[in-house]
Amino acid sequence: MSGLVSVRLMPAGEVRWLPAAWPGPVLRLRMGTAGTEVVAEAARVRPGTRPERGEADEHYAVDAETLTGIRRPACADVLYTVRPRPRDMAARWLAEVSARYPGCALAAAPVTGGGWLALAGAGRDGGPTPVARGVGPDRPLLASCLHAWLVRGGSLAELAYVRPLRPQSRRRASAGLVSS
Repeated sequence: MSGLVSVRLMPAGEVRWLPAAWPGPVLRLRMGTAGTEVVAEAARVRPGTRPERGEADEHYAVDAETLTGIRRPACADVLYTVRPRPRDMAARWLAEVSARYPGCALAAAPVTGGGWLALAGAGRDGGPTPVARGVGPDRPLLASCLHAWLVRGGSLAELAYVRPLRPQSRRRASAGLVSS
């Protein structure tokens, strides 16, 4: 699911459903601590469509394992994998990918047993940071939400609490990853 991704971050009190025109799969997350909590909505932008104006972040995300040997990873803002690994192997993968593609702003990998490890480009937040224990490996849009958080000025260390929004009603929330 590599490609252009658009993410918007909203204060938790402004939870609303995406407009029907929002293209592609969507992941809705609640991020941050009580003082900085936001709702992140991320969707892959389909070719030929334009995301809404005023989005918080637009970037290029690439599954670094499915596109090996292609130049796309060198241009990516976000690199990720969906293959869970033991924590030490995930940390090593993040370090290798970040060293191979120094222009990458964020790399993320799921961890066996749950959660993800993320590494901000050039070790901005130190080493790999555990995030999003409740987000499964099948939700690579998580990496895009983390990137938007960093662009907004946040740090990965602030994201001890990241979880998908659960459906309460069709009007209020999505079931996490939804295909339109």
